[in-house]
Amino acid sequence: MRVEILETARLRIRPFAETDLDNCLRFRRQVFALDEERAAAQGWLRWTIDSYRELAQLGQPPYADYAVELKDGGAFLGSVGIVPTVLPWGALKGTSEDRLLSPEIGLFWGILPAHRRRGFAGEAAGALLGYLLDDLGARRAVATTERDNIASQRVMKKLGMTLLRNPNPEPHWCQVVGLIEHPSAR
Repeated sequence: MRVEILETARLRIRPFAETDLDNCLRFRRQVFALDEERAAAQGWLRWTIDSYRELAQLGQPPYADYAVELKDGGAFLGSVGIVPTVLPWGALKGTSEDRLLSPEIGLFWGILPAHRRRGFAGEAAGALLGYLLDDLGARRAVATTERDNIASQRVMKKLGMTLLRNPNPEPHWCQVVGLIEHPSAR
């Protein structure tokens, strides 16, 4: 299992390459507010590139981040990814006695601030979601965010996800969960 290149009307989603170090450093600083040295971003980039190969050899889902760029001109816009995500389904479904976590296939997206509010996150996430459901055959996919991240919640709705709210304050990244199931699993 491997994500090669996905294309939409405006975007190209591709694996990161060693030449993306400056893009990765800028992305990690601007989107995650990480104040890290170049060597730390380089370590993350090597790990990401190695994970493409290693997970494919193991026949595992292609859990990794992928670069998002404009098809026309190749400008780097941000990243989307497939991430292992654990969810407290009991809390999300209002069953407080069920505190067990369940592993799920998660989606991630992040766009550089200068390129936001143009639909790039939804377009890129939609392409990756299509890959997950259609090509990979995932039963379902999820995305998580904080309560005040309205932009990500809008992307979730645009993707056709049902939004579930965690009544608990923690984990902070799992206050709102978007859920979509494969059409044959509904």
